[in-house]
Amino acid sequence: MFSSEMRLLELCSKRQLGIREVLSVLGGSHTSKTRLIKELERFGILELKQSPNGRGRPKKLVTLSPLGIMLLENLHAINGMMIKMNDNDIRSALEQPRLRNRIIDSGIDPYERFIEMNEIALNIRDSAKSSASV
Repeated sequence: MFSSEMRLLELCSKRQLGIREVLSVLGGSHTSKTRLIKELERFGILELKQSPNGRGRPKKLVTLSPLGIMLLENLHAINGMMIKMNDNDIRSALEQPRLRNRIIDSGIDPYERFIEMNEIALNIRDSAKSSASV
């Protein structure tokens, strides 16, 4: 979900606001934000309720529907699981295939090399355990 949709859901989860208040807090184009509110209402994520405010036209309040509350909770859970990467992680991920190709070009099977390295690591672990128990 995009940031403006997420901000709208967050805003409506905290308190009931009128459409004009929501539009002023979100900023940007009122037309696009109004369209977004109507679209989320059509999907059953937002509810528009009328609040009598005495004189004049009744105020329309924007609130999260039960489906919207569930959606927001799930988005928070997913956001917590997102993989965070930095530039070094990306460089390393791009470097791995190049290194694999170098190993293959030198006539070494990467899988066999992995098995060898794994056996060496296991032998080191076992020798460290046996020396610690002596």
